[in-house]
Amino acid sequence: MSARAAVLVHGFSGTPASMAPLAAALRERGWHVETPVLAGHDTRWQDLRDTSWRDWYASVDHAVESAKQATTAGQVALVGLSVGGALSLRAGAVRSDISRIVLVNPSLGVQNPFLPLVPMLKGILRSIPNGQSQVKDPSVEYTSYPRLPLNAIQQLSQLWRDVGGYLPSVTAPLLVFRSLADGEQGRTSALKALEGVSSASTKEILLHRSGHVATLDYDSALIAAETATFLKS
Repeated sequence: MSARAAVLVHGFSGTPASMAPLAAALRERGWHVETPVLAGHDTRWQDLRDTSWRDWYASVDHAVESAKQATTAGQVALVGLSVGGALSLRAGAVRSDISRIVLVNPSLGVQNPFLPLVPMLKGILRSIPNGQSQVKDPSVEYTSYPRLPLNAIQQLSQLWRDVGGYLPSVTAPLLVFRSLADGEQGRTSALKALEGVSSASTKEILLHRSGHVATLDYDSALIAAETATFLKS
């Protein structure tokens, strides 16, 4: 049994490998850490097509239950990357055993004229390429699905709408890391989280050197150190 437990949630189309450096840093500090695989992830991109956002959330919920059993305190911290941040906020809103929440470049919505057309297009166009660079450090090999099913993109939009309604129910202390490289979309999502929750304690740390998957990028050591300090405070 450990005195402290944390669940680290990867992002949309990614894998738990994106959370590996942070998981290792917390384990070195005595934390029990779980890094669940979201349903439909870390296999082949076609498997993502047959899952819903509720399946992704169930993966997080199950991991929290497992982590809770491994700790003496009965409380679990959540750390979510990108869409993992949206899922973490939802868990923080509906569960009473979430002690603290850390978000790394949370994804709570995007302004894209393509999104409203997805329900119509998904019967014609099954998937789109996923080739956007996520990490600035050239020495890092980041793995994600090469394509994104349109059905999964529609589920993502539904998740954003759902989480938006739950934000006022989040009361756990909140720390948000935001990469400047994410631009206006990143700033909008971070502000939505920081201003939407009811947490008495909120803090934002800007990341100047990293891309969207900052947990693997140049600022990974900073994220690990600041997260460890925040979670034990």
